[in-house]
Amino acid sequence: MKRAGHEVSILFVGESWNGSSARSMREALSRCEGVEIDDVCEDHYLPKHRSIQLRAINRALRSFHRKELEIAVQSKLESLEPDVLIVYKGTGVSNDFIQKAKTRGVFTVNVFPDHSPNAYGDALRMAMGSYDLVISTKPYHPDAWCKTYGYTNRCVCVPHGYDPAVHLWDEPPREQPFDVVVAANWREEYDQLLRGFARATSNVRLKVRVAGPGWTTRKTNFPEDWEFLGPMHGRSYTKFLRDGKIAIAPVHTRVVIANQRQPGDEDSTRTYELAAAHCFFLHKRTSFARIVYDEASEVPMWNDSEELASLVMHYLPRESERRAFAAAAHARAVPDYSIPSRALQVLDHVRQARNARLTR
Repeated sequence: MKRAGHEVSILFVGESWNGSSARSMREALSRCEGVEIDDVCEDHYLPKHRSIQLRAINRALRSFHRKELEIAVQSKLESLEPDVLIVYKGTGVSNDFIQKAKTRGVFTVNVFPDHSPNAYGDALRMAMGSYDLVISTKPYHPDAWCKTYGYTNRCVCVPHGYDPAVHLWDEPPREQPFDVVVAANWREEYDQLLRGFARATSNVRLKVRVAGPGWTTRKTNFPEDWEFLGPMHGRSYTKFLRDGKIAIAPVHTRVVIANQRQPGDEDSTRTYELAAAHCFFLHKRTSFARIVYDEASEVPMWNDSEELASLVMHYLPRESERRAFAAAAHARAVPDYSIPSRALQVLDHVRQARNARLTR
């Protein structure tokens, strides 16, 4: 696969839909100097469905879908002979397959974007320990990799980022018809947060809009005038967020797996996408988020629904302050928190780890 002038050849396995973090990372890596890259689009082999009937059928066929995916990856490994196999998350790639790829002399890397390798089934949990290198988006994973999860392979952190093609807006928004917007998958933790926020602001009339999977079936738990939409992807996702005077950025902190509490998120993709989109946003306060942004001048933060409500009521009538915060957060994030910047860090970790193995 490697052509003259290319330092490293990569086969990349991940989702390909517009706005997915995997696609953004693959495209960013392809623009890095010295990289030759090809891919296998995971979502062509592992379909996702929302209806109960199709999801049941999908579960029954899952093993066949995974087998087809691995056959496609194996075919490209044989024909292209890449130096590196990068798998983004990799719920469809087995431990046995990674072991076989390593016997071919391929350096195997997992870019892991989620809170716990134990949360997505036994197949992923077992495979995660076989990669030569894991590059996690979570700042707590390198320390927890052995102590909490029991792995012996190397784990480093490269945080999430925003995709310039999807999330970057050079100008601040003009008209903002909604007071508060939220774009996030439904979770019990987020449900409790927003219900507490609704109670704390029950004496005022707010135009609130919530987007993401799972919310529309639970809208009866919230004020009647709140609007609930389904999932938002691509450019429409950031347009939705820019329509709000204030965006809320929740973080999934309550992680319990097999009745055991595990570390939760300290940031998310929203942490960077909102700033790139020139949004004023209020972020869940975490130790890492306080390193990423300054609370006093870039991104105000909250601990609970009462503090969140207080911040919303403080900043809602103060447009000039909101715009100053949004501009400062934008300046902080662009371009340092972009996925192209993160891709350079990923590539640096891959090169260092691979070179160390080759010189042993």
